[in-house]
Amino acid sequence: MFTNKIFCFGDGYAHGHIWPEWPQILKSLLPEYKINIISAVGAGNEFLISELIACQHLIQNQRIIFQWAQHNRFDKLIEDTQWEGIMSADPVYHFNWYQRENRKWWCSSASKDVNISNYHKFYIQPQQSRLRLSNQKILVESYLKINNCKYFFTSTEEQELFSKKHQFRNTEIQPSPASHFIFVTEVLLPAMGILVPAIKLNTLKEKIFNHNWIPYDPDREEIWRKMSNFD
Repeated sequence: MFTNKIFCFGDGYAHGHIWPEWPQILKSLLPEYKINIISAVGAGNEFLISELIACQHLIQNQRIIFQWAQHNRFDKLIEDTQWEGIMSADPVYHFNWYQRENRKWWCSSASKDVNISNYHKFYIQPQQSRLRLSNQKILVESYLKINNCKYFFTSTEEQELFSKKHQFRNTEIQPSPASHFIFVTEVLLPAMGILVPAIKLNTLKEKIFNHNWIPYDPDREEIWRKMSNFD
């Protein structure tokens, strides 16, 4: 029997740091559920799987939405000062570090650092990284079944294709809130077997579609707080 909790795992397409994305929209539409968002900007699948396993005592008999990241991302567990220096010196991704209990991760994303570039060029090349992702999916699916989870897999790639198919993606930095809303209503809610009253869906849809979204708007949290309030 599944409880009223939903665990959402994902990278920057789930984090809500630019504007509201699918986990934040789920949270607004489903106040009767406890939505747990485990995400990180630039995260790769090693980081996300580690977070999933760390939550084993919490996810049993729960609903899980797992958004797979790109196959060629490198997550580094920081174990020495040398990597601290490499991470801190990265001009773009130096902020992508996350402390999890006694572990510090650097989600290097698309870093151009020579050490990261060499990793992709010489060690884990495209064919191997795709094979690794395929193997990871098989193992995570088995893990979720053992823990009696109702789960659904999506991915950054799937959401990119979805946004382009529905003509929501032009020059935006990431799929817009409108794209995320349609993805929630047409894909995620049916997959989870959850119904939301039409009046609530239509109300939030109108608000999202009528708003002029600005990436990284300094007021984005307050805008979303007011928009997603149904009281």
